[in-house]
Amino acid sequence: MMTAALFIASPGAAEDYAPRRCATAGEYVGAPLHPPPDSAVFSGLDGAMTGSLDDSLVARLDLAVGWILANTAAPGITAAVGIPGEGLWSVSRGLARLEPRTPFASQALFYWASAGKAFTAAVVSQLIEEGKLAYTDSLARWFPEFPNASAITIDHLLTHTSGAFSFNADLKFRRKRGYTEPNELIRVAARQGNASCPGERWSYSNTGYVLLARIVEQIDGGPFHAAVSRRVIERLGLRSTIALAPEQRPSGLATGHIARKPDLDFDCSMPFGAGIIVAPAEDMVRFWQAMLAGRLVGAASVRHAYAHLYPMFDPGTFYGRGVMLIEFRDGDAPPNVWLGHGGGTPSAKAVVAYDTASRVFIAVAINGDVSAEAAAYRLLREVRASRESGKR
Repeated sequence: MMTAALFIASPGAAEDYAPRRCATAGEYVGAPLHPPPDSAVFSGLDGAMTGSLDDSLVARLDLAVGWILANTAAPGITAAVGIPGEGLWSVSRGLARLEPRTPFASQALFYWASAGKAFTAAVVSQLIEEGKLAYTDSLARWFPEFPNASAITIDHLLTHTSGAFSFNADLKFRRKRGYTEPNELIRVAARQGNASCPGERWSYSNTGYVLLARIVEQIDGGPFHAAVSRRVIERLGLRSTIALAPEQRPSGLATGHIARKPDLDFDCSMPFGAGIIVAPAEDMVRFWQAMLAGRLVGAASVRHAYAHLYPMFDPGTFYGRGVMLIEFRDGDAPPNVWLGHGGGTPSAKAVVAYDTASRVFIAVAINGDVSAEAAAYRLLREVRASRESGKR
């Protein structure tokens, strides 16, 4: 089973890092790209999910969540399954914190880590559609002193092909606790230099999404979290979703855990454009449906997001423009193909996805080091089993 695209990526020790200086972008020399999804995949996604799912399916899903909590190290979980034209099921269960034992508030909030990059990409795509930004715009327009800025484009930042050093790979930064402001994150990366010339290789860079968020601020004329709230959260009516302001710690937010011990060192607002979304799973399903159905950006922008899919660090995972395609097999069955985005830190894991074969949306977040993808797949199997049972 695949793993999440982590917020805390590990491209290697930075102590022997050899930066590249490039006046122009290079040709891509990495592993072959994944073909884009067929355009038919994006049709029929906007069916209403206002009702409840079948009682027998709900019972199956509830039992699956109970099994996950009983058989893994997950302190708590938020999960949702949405089927266009049928309805939506969601649940938050377990504990917000193990020590001291803390139940969830009436509305449980979980951290979605790098799945929040899709919100950043949606805002960037909106600015492009409005003519305020272009994929080909040079980073030097806003950050002329950043390494290779004249050769890096908005598109390179979206696709993780800029070569920009990911600030969380810096050895000194890894030892730091608590909040770090965005400009310092950029300075950490700039001091290290870039891993490759823009366009040459795919390399996960949280710094790229911090840069994108700072660019959004300069164009939109306000704080990044406010732009995300206005352009995405309020537009979709996601009343329980929060784009975190710097050092904001909302009540009801589940605490991450490492080896079932609370992680009190990580500030969920610190990643900035690389992931500041906290929400229940139900809202994430509604966001992802709106995204793929073309209600946040136009249909052409949605397909453009999946036009170039670069191989990531895990087999079967591919990255587009703020989106992922995840492909995996279960035995001899045909491959499963998910359109979504995963994320995680050492103390939290999350995924939101659309299963193209079953035409089901799933979102799972866990406040511990437990695979959200594996949990999501278990729920998907219950949907499939329920459908098979209904045919008999």
